[in-house]
Amino acid sequence: MKVHITLVGGQPVPVYHGIVATQPDKVIYIYSQQSAKALESIKAELNLPHEVFLLTPVNPQEIKKKAEELAEIYKDDDVTVNISSGPKSWSHLFGLTFDKYPNADVVYIDQNNVLWNYSDFTHKSDFKYDMFAIFRLADNALKHYTDFSVYTEEDDVCAKEIEKIRRFNFSDFNHLTAILSSENQKQLHDCKSGEFFSGYSSVRWHKETATEEPHVTFNIYDKYGKETEKELSSPHIIELAFNSGWFEYKIARILSKWNKAENIYMNCKFPSKENLDKNEVDIIVDTGTKLLFVECKTQIADTTTIDKFSTVVKTYGGTGSKGIFITDSQMKNLATEKCNERKLMHFSLHYTSQNGKFATTDINKLYELLDNELFNFNI
Repeated sequence: MKVHITLVGGQPVPVYHGIVATQPDKVIYIYSQQSAKALESIKAELNLPHEVFLLTPVNPQEIKKKAEELAEIYKDDDVTVNISSGPKSWSHLFGLTFDKYPNADVVYIDQNNVLWNYSDFTHKSDFKYDMFAIFRLADNALKHYTDFSVYTEEDDVCAKEIEKIRRFNFSDFNHLTAILSSENQKQLHDCKSGEFFSGYSSVRWHKETATEEPHVTFNIYDKYGKETEKELSSPHIIELAFNSGWFEYKIARILSKWNKAENIYMNCKFPSKENLDKNEVDIIVDTGTKLLFVECKTQIADTTTIDKFSTVVKTYGGTGSKGIFITDSQMKNLATEKCNERKLMHFSLHYTSQNGKFATTDINKLYELLDNELFNFNI
């Protein structure tokens, strides 16, 4: 019988991945009173025969005794012992005990989702990685999001047109679509159609109905009184036109061409957490081994947004996840310093635009940054 003995601490993800990677017939969970909640979340994800043992995290005699008891019980079985989680006292004594048994392998899951076998120094990483299970394990189920794959060619064309309109008059565009009053935000959320004004400029919007496609009409005047009028229609035109959705889509499209991106999710909303006033992430990239959280800003006006984003990455993504701030304008020195302090990557598209078109070599710098940082461990 394949028996997997796993130490359960405050981080349930390496415990879960150890079980998924080894595919045992039976799981033995070692847990403490402090890790009881993590244990229940792991058991809820897996339907395997198991036993649980409550163990002290401090008494070395009791810890060693339990390890020796289990080693003797399963001496004729194929045993793996996952020491990735739980207190160091458990990891040390269980590792020492089972290292003496030829039928047992001591294993460890690192932040890159690689399982290391400390008995023969081999490793494996070709096992299933389930982003949604990871969030559920941390009691942060991701239920509201938009899969990037649902965006269409029409959406892509509209996003590029919106960016051109924005350049015609930055101020009016921002007041019409990005810097919305609470009243306008409510109208946009609740109503089927509406119109906003900024000076002589305006934007009209109509959501999808049984007889009509969603569409947005811009009437923008520049400071010389010259007008540009554009009606745009696509399946996601409302999301693209307002609240900088076009920019988030632009970043998601760039990231979709990164060779490490397996799936991209936008407008990700998590359950609210106490002492955390932000529960939405612009973009999450599933790389197949870890998660990349992306915050999109045309410019960072308030550096406290960096602190909030850093907390979101740690709270919802766990210790192994990465975070990056991507801005349209060049980031100010204070913002880059704050990102560095919070161990967040940062990148500006300021140098990647040439006459409104991307320069491939410059975008490759973003991919190089991500490639260099993705597999570095968070300390």
